Amino acid sequence: MSIGRLGPGKDDTETPVYSFNDVFAHTLFDQDGKILDLTVDILEVATPNYDGDGMPHFSGYPGQGGYNNDENHDGKVDGKTADTEENLAAEISGWLTKRERGDKYHMTTGTWYQQMDKFEEIFIGMTVEEVEKWFEKYCSDLNGRPLKDGSDKPEDKAKYDALSADEKSMLADVTSTATMSLNDAHGNIVAAIKESFENKVPLTKVTEAASKGTVILSSHRVGPGKDDKDVQIYSLNKVFVNALFDKAGKIAALYIDQQEVATPNYDGASMPHFTGFPGQSYNNDENHDEVVDGTLTATDDSFLAEVAGWATKRERGDGYVMGTGTWTDQIKKFEEIFVGMTVEEVEAWFTKYTSDLNGRPLKDGSDKPEDKAKYDALSADEKAMLTDVTSTATMSLKDAHGDLVGAIKKAYELREEINLTIK
Repeated sequence: MSIGRLGPGKDDTETPVYSFNDVFAHTLFDQDGKILDLTVDILEVATPNYDGDGMPHFSGYPGQGGYNNDENHDGKVDGKTADTEENLAAEISGWLTKRERGDKYHMTTGTWYQQMDKFEEIFIGMTVEEVEKWFEKYCSDLNGRPLKDGSDKPEDKAKYDALSADEKSMLADVTSTATMSLNDAHGNIVAAIKESFENKVPLTKVTEAASKGTVILSSHRVGPGKDDKDVQIYSLNKVFVNALFDKAGKIAALYIDQQEVATPNYDGASMPHFTGFPGQSYNNDENHDEVVDGTLTATDDSFLAEVAGWATKRERGDGYVMGTGTWTDQIKKFEEIFVGMTVEEVEAWFTKYTSDLNGRPLKDGSDKPEDKAKYDALSADEKAMLTDVTSTATMSLKDAHGDLVGAIKKAYELREEINLTIK
């Protein structure tokens, strides 16, 4: 779930600061819809004139001139970022989520992850409807933060004063640890939890899980190609993985999604677009006929609308048709294959059964000598297995669109212990 943010504020040259935020939740529900386990994280990426140390940055695309840069985070612009593909790659490869920023992400009360952990603890045992009701009753209608005693906002004071003594005591405990908003310009955490319920997948084959991984892995893509004005196409790619692992480290359940966002000169009709931050411009192929129709210049309103419209590849659904089926069909096949494997076994499968040139599953009849030699060395049973795989899934597991195998590995490396038994 993505949202744009206007701010916070401006730099010392009066140039606005902007950011976009991706909120994602990995939630386990019981058969009654109650939350058994919950992990929420946010990727917040700001223009480099934001003065906070540790914030991931994006300057825009090469050709847009870079963006004001507060390099040493002292509230003063030091110049502009480099207008190069190298800077694009370096910025995106350095994106960290709020959880990944860890103890360095201090807030007024503790760190971001400590505050989020507290909210997760509160919501365990609730249904999504109960989470929404908790938020409506106990959080400010002005800023989405938990209510506190002594507010100078009349609306918040009236709402707090109407609570019982026990409810006020509960909120005092909450706000001793967690004071941040659950729905503001940084992202709608409550809606992300609701969305995870709406997109839930039955765990019909899972009997137990010892740990859970929830990650995003970001990368850039130069291409595909250029438009008819010889202007480069670029895209931002984020791979999301939710995984459950058993005590032996084997994958018990796996859910992969991806968000690809391209410059508006990309000619595909269903591709999410990002023109840039307000004031930045890019070529636009409005009717997707491979002919540029003009130039888009981002405004505050168009920036917010573009980010709000970013759909993942699963969300694009039947509209995202590939050479074989849809993207969703293909990723489900790979998930099916990898369940029951360790991460090392997934990596070994990828190394043995996919092309070293493009990361796609090997097929008979390749005109690439390297792929042909690799395929011919396989046994008859291995070739039959690959024939079954490629009848459904032919896309790459590691290319400029994203490193799916790397994201699965990251989910294991950043896993957190849980104790799930399904009877």
